[in-house]
Amino acid sequence: MSSADHWQTRSALAELQLRSGSELKPLWHKVLPQGHGPRHVLVLDSGAVVLMDEWINVPSRHALMLLAPDGSELAHYGLDDLVLRLGVSRRMVADHGRLGLWMSSAPALSEDGSAVVFHSAQRRLILRLADGLLTAID
Repeated sequence: MSSADHWQTRSALAELQLRSGSELKPLWHKVLPQGHGPRHVLVLDSGAVVLMDEWINVPSRHALMLLAPDGSELAHYGLDDLVLRLGVSRRMVADHGRLGLWMSSAPALSEDGSAVVFHSAQRRLILRLADGLLTAID
């Protein structure tokens, strides 16, 4: 991640590259909506990218984003969306947050590789990688 203006503004640039031998081939680059960039990033072997929270620890309208391998946006959830899906109070989410405001542990890839699993407020959020559908389970 970088900034075109040496961080004079909050805009962060991201680029995904494919390594082929000793060469790097840019797949995409874009300005991200998170202030100073995302707090956490997960890049999957498929080229999908999951962006979590903002660098500065604030209740974010960009709490969870899924980008396709071509850089297009598949899903975009704010903190309020996550709390609504979890079906618990915002206070409970905050009380259990350990990695930022809502995650209680590091995300993990599902056993079959089709989703990313997040733990929050004693529940699990499942982000389906194919289309960005987000569901909550106990």
